[in-house]
Amino acid sequence: MKLPALRLAWRDRLLLGAAVLLVVASVLPPIPLARTVVNHLVVFDITQSMYVTDQLRDGRAVSRLDAAREALVQALAQLPCGSQIGLGIFSSRRTLLLLAPLEVCSNRSGLTQAVRQIDARMAWEDASVIARGVTSATDVAFELPQHPSLIFMTDGQESPPMASIPDFDRPEGRIAGMLVGVGGDVAQPIPRLDRQARQVGWWSASDVVQRRGAVKSQEHLSVLHAGYLQALAQASGLHYGRLDSDAALLRMLTDQRFDRALVVATDVRWLPAALAALLLAGGFLPAPRWIARWRLRRNRHTL
Repeated sequence: MKLPALRLAWRDRLLLGAAVLLVVASVLPPIPLARTVVNHLVVFDITQSMYVTDQLRDGRAVSRLDAAREALVQALAQLPCGSQIGLGIFSSRRTLLLLAPLEVCSNRSGLTQAVRQIDARMAWEDASVIARGVTSATDVAFELPQHPSLIFMTDGQESPPMASIPDFDRPEGRIAGMLVGVGGDVAQPIPRLDRQARQVGWWSASDVVQRRGAVKSQEHLSVLHAGYLQALAQASGLHYGRLDSDAALLRMLTDQRFDRALVVATDVRWLPAALAALLLAGGFLPAPRWIARWRLRRNRHTL
């Protein structure tokens, strides 16, 4: 006895296909794919000049450090999955690694909290020799796996001021990256902080080492030292950019010069899920005219 063939209407076939695709989407593991991503070590200058409030966010004055931190927080939400961000701090003459680069999408919450907790309480000395900090930061980045590019965020204020830029001739440890200038163009007093990062006054001319040979040295005031940072970037093989908006930092982080072609585990569950949505939509729409014509021709042949 011959069993009758099971015939499904076109709408039933669409619904069955959608169900199969949804099952696939629920169990499909991440697939290793080659993607263009970025891998950065972001270093924050946490010295006291970074507490000068000459930056604007949402119409209110904030410190340079606040502006730098929040710009990175906003960028974390927009970097492509697979990208990696590490965190470091600069104080005195050296850079200290806080977090080795982590994948941004699976660690966004933790990275955001870590960024917002960076402040002057982590500083270990009041000095600020940017050139030495950049040298130290390039060494830290070079010692990390995959040699992440360096994003060093600073106002360029040095105390004591250096007479010249040191030698950066390090062919074995050359690192790509950017010095990101943070600060205004008008010299401002520098807040004096205690060990809990609470302001207890202002630095005066007699409190800090003034620049030798300068007629009107004002190292107790702070401004963005863009020219110095540009020269420092050139000497160290880095690039220079100014942080004047959140979008500016995102552009620097996603600069094509820092692209990495990495094989990363990529979530592609959206693809079968999207196809299932299309099939479901088709299942509840009126049948297209071509299906009606095809049914009519098939019925004629079976008569």
